[in-house]
Amino acid sequence: MLVRRLTLAVMLILMAGLTRGFTRLPAIYYMTGPSMEPTVLAQEYFTTGTPGALARGQLVLFRYQDEDGVFHVLRRLAGLPGDTVAMRDGVAVVNGRAQSWPFRIIEPRAAISPLAREPNLYSWGPVVVPPDSVFLLADTRDIIGWPDSRFLGPVPRSVIVAAPRRIVYSPIRSRLLKRLAIGQ
Repeated sequence: MLVRRLTLAVMLILMAGLTRGFTRLPAIYYMTGPSMEPTVLAQEYFTTGTPGALARGQLVLFRYQDEDGVFHVLRRLAGLPGDTVAMRDGVAVVNGRAQSWPFRIIEPRAAISPLAREPNLYSWGPVVVPPDSVFLLADTRDIIGWPDSRFLGPVPRSVIVAAPRRIVYSPIRSRLLKRLAIGQ
């Protein structure tokens, strides 16, 4: 069953390449953990493309480097340059308006983290996003959502490398293919 699903996913990607030309083959990424749940689940494979014009609420991949290496991390773009970003009880507030983006809190008592820039992970701000930077958030608001801008601060626009397009394999969801809720 798993081999059939993976074969189907590869065939779909190849067909997409044939219809669009192979100059822009999508890259495939694997979600290693639950930091973007409920939007993208752990163990799901998804394709990516160029991010295009950035928009609040869009999912993006950014390049993150630490002492362990270089990683491509999936996060939600919460703030653009000049935006004022805050959080109230886990809800992102951008330019004074609460956002309806999906999120979850697994452990309410995990609100306090010595790793975060603000003392409370679920309620903080406001923060003004500097020029040439963006503010990124994990959909899982607990420490399991690290790294995002609550820990790193605003990140340079230049580290945005791609945007997810389609989930091509999920061992959990009932449907094989699911369009990502980008911008919601």
